[in-house]
Amino acid sequence: MRATAHLLRALAAGAAAVIATACGQKNDGELISVNFNRVNQAPAMNISELTGEPEFIALDSRIEAFATGYNYAFSDHYICIGASMRGPAKLYDRATGKFLCDVGTIGRGPGEYLNTYGSPRIDEQDGTVWLLPWQTKTLLGFDIATGKFKKEIPLKYFVPKGQFQVDPKAGTVTVAALPFRDIVPVIAWQQDMQGNVLWEIPSGHLAITPDFSNEIESSGNTEGAFDLSLITWGGRQDSLYVISEGTVNPVYTIDFHTKEVESEDYSLNVNEDAPIHSYIMLPGHFITSVSYPVQTEWGFSTGKPEYVITDRNTGESIRTTFYNDYLAKETDYVSFAGGYWYGIMDPESFTEAAEKALRDGNLSDKTKASISAILENLTPESNNIVILAPIKK
Repeated sequence: MRATAHLLRALAAGAAAVIATACGQKNDGELISVNFNRVNQAPAMNISELTGEPEFIALDSRIEAFATGYNYAFSDHYICIGASMRGPAKLYDRATGKFLCDVGTIGRGPGEYLNTYGSPRIDEQDGTVWLLPWQTKTLLGFDIATGKFKKEIPLKYFVPKGQFQVDPKAGTVTVAALPFRDIVPVIAWQQDMQGNVLWEIPSGHLAITPDFSNEIESSGNTEGAFDLSLITWGGRQDSLYVISEGTVNPVYTIDFHTKEVESEDYSLNVNEDAPIHSYIMLPGHFITSVSYPVQTEWGFSTGKPEYVITDRNTGESIRTTFYNDYLAKETDYVSFAGGYWYGIMDPESFTEAAEKALRDGNLSDKTKASISAILENLTPESNNIVILAPIKK
């Protein structure tokens, strides 16, 4: 059984039987606090409950068009895939999937990088693609038309892993850094393009053990908001924050009733009984991915997640999974970034799913025609297909 529009309306009203009880509480200052043990299970939610009509984009299959990175960014006319140590960031035309150019080059010289972290930022008005390398003190800008190095912004503090926003009109850069204890003294700061700090927020209680298995995330799905969350493996209680004018404000938290494990031996900083969770902020909802550490021969990974979805207006929450009703198939994971839900499929998986999608999927005739056109030219050696749908406001 899958959730329908009725479920989402009920979630907003806080009255349906599938929700059962109020599991979130809005406190002073608009913080929503959720008791995980009191959140009731609900049927799988359709992706279309949260998004508009999807588009299917077959990426260019020329050899030079294949990307090795995994962080995606979207703008009105472009798609950018971040870099890895095996290859540079890639830029594509959103309407056609045509490969346009490499964004910069791998290397150690001026304007080069060895890897990037987090999603790129595409500024069509300024004509710049921004990349933040791993372990860096510089933010790099590249020409959107050519991919050539354009400008470098010195950062006030070292960023082992980070997220950022650039405002070219105001001439400012806002950066959030993974706050390694005794290494990174701030959680976030804003500076001008020359590196002069306008404000900063000390790490304080947010400081963490310098372990690169930890992550810092910002989904960028809510216009005008710099959302921020930290992902750790030790069972730490944390929150989803919004950075604003020199303050970091908690807006959402889930109490999992766990105790943090922290050791100087970084390999021991895993609490196998505590869920690994990441927060996503949408215009109308908070979504938390919840999974548990799984021991592998290489260390620890995570199992299939479930999700807590919380209505931002009422504080009501449900525990659920997602169903990709566009393709009429179950889905293990969901990804939201920059105002979009997106999925990435290799040609074999897409071909397998397409027949059912054309028959049973929640798709318009125009979108079905787009899928059919992709299938006509698809081979096992083709590039990936991007599925992109705007998040409802």
